[in-house]
Amino acid sequence: MRIDLNAKIRTSDGHDAGNIHRVLIDPTTERITGFVVSTRRLLGRDVILGEDMFAGASADGETITLNLNKKELDTQPSFEVDDFVAPPAGWSAPNLGYTISPESFLWPEDSARADVGEKSRPSIKKGDTVKDRDGDMVGTVEEIRFDEMSGDVLSVIVKAHAGLERLFGGGKVAEISRDDILRIAQDEVRLGVDREEIIPKEHETGTR
Repeated sequence: MRIDLNAKIRTSDGHDAGNIHRVLIDPTTERITGFVVSTRRLLGRDVILGEDMFAGASADGETITLNLNKKELDTQPSFEVDDFVAPPAGWSAPNLGYTISPESFLWPEDSARADVGEKSRPSIKKGDTVKDRDGDMVGTVEEIRFDEMSGDVLSVIVKAHAGLERLFGGGKVAEISRDDILRIAQDEVRLGVDREEIIPKEHETGTR
């Protein structure tokens, strides 16, 4: 079966469920363990589906029909951003027969920690590029806010890329919660949401 990134997902009872936007893989076995499907308009969350839940695909790979109806789809586990990380730089995706780019794969958090270690992970810094889950430009990191007790990142203040101020309600900056950060790479922060879903609280500064 042909499975492409961003393929449309349809339930067995005819509901448009969303799109595939991430692929989960076990780095030890190099086997796919699940597909992340954005179902925000239908269920309001991202879910993890196994390939055995795909009943069939169109010839062009753009639409996949599930063997689950809407009610059954709602019982599938939610995708939790903190449970997964991007593979380390230089990792090559195995040839699985799918049209999926290497940057679309995610590893389980525990596997990544064992492989590369906590200290080798890139950190967020001012000036880093911020992109949405589809790789579209959002802006640059203007400020990072930390928890005073733990030192953990709470949120980042993002300055809108030139011409994209409309994303922030016409303002120039917006505050993005840590929960909406999908991964941190070298000089880049990738969000787990579409840039059109960034809803500022106020005209100049806001929180999703």
